[in-house]
Amino acid sequence: MSQYSTLNSMGVQNPLQIIGYTLTQPLPDMDILRIRYERPKGSFLPVVRSYTFGRSQRTQVSDGAMNQAALIFEISPVLSKAILELDSIVQAKQDRSELKSQILSEIERLQEEFNAELNSLKQLVSRLEN
Repeated sequence: MSQYSTLNSMGVQNPLQIIGYTLTQPLPDMDILRIRYERPKGSFLPVVRSYTFGRSQRTQVSDGAMNQAALIFEISPVLSKAILELDSIVQAKQDRSELKSQILSEIERLQEEFNAELNSLKQLVSRLEN
């Protein structure tokens, strides 16, 4: 699919299975793109894939009178193109009810992961008590 050349170059092989994405910036010089897929039942492929992008940095004069410079981090051009392609995919598929169900399923998935992590930590604490 040459229509999604940036996603293809990132290794996305099934762009039509994409149902959404999130973009976070955990550090000033890094972006993390998480792409969510709707996979066929029984598929071994992941439902979520993450991609990390570095940001380029440049110095910009912030106050000419004081000769102060600010460090500016700019989003990766590849990430910008990928977001445009993702938006075109996601917007073609979504309406309000779909968005609501996706958010609810993401909340349920996060709750399950969180509960599993809490149970694991509780087991570690119980080992320390013995």
